[in-house]
Amino acid sequence: MISIDYISNTAKTITRKFNTRDPYELCDALDVKVRYKDLGTQIKAYYIYISRIRNIVINYNVSEVVQRILVAHELGHDRLHTELAMQRGFQELELFNQTTSTEFEANVFAAELLIDDKELIKLLNDKEKSFFDVASELYIPAQLLDFKFRVLKHKGYKIKSPIIARGNFLKDIQDESYGDGGY
Repeated sequence: MISIDYISNTAKTITRKFNTRDPYELCDALDVKVRYKDLGTQIKAYYIYISRIRNIVINYNVSEVVQRILVAHELGHDRLHTELAMQRGFQELELFNQTTSTEFEANVFAAELLIDDKELIKLLNDKEKSFFDVASELYIPAQLLDFKFRVLKHKGYKIKSPIIARGNFLKDIQDESYGDGGY
């Protein structure tokens, strides 16, 4: 299993290098192709490495808000698990298996990529905002915020999440709107 420190540093390195947290811009800068297909209702996204081309495939039937989160998650697979994908590829059925450490690691990466520590701490210091209010304001599901809380706790913050997200939460994520209107 990859350490939280390594995952956090990997996300921090690319966000600093390319001066963005936008997963689409990062994919473009890192030459990771983002493709859209009708994947039905069972699969939302996957990462595949074929003929030296790194690909993220997103189900075009999910909302743009969810697509952004999925791209960040799959970019985590690219940054953390390319060797594994080159050896045998990610099987679609194991993509959302909560027992696999790769899914946990990709979720941690996505949380680190999409949520800035300083912005989050500022929002959390507003006593009138609940955990769920903060998730809504950041346009992310509460489960992803739980993964960010785990990272902050690892960094030494005294912080506690009111939920415990499963590693496969993206499988069941609904196309509900997060926040109140945009990024």
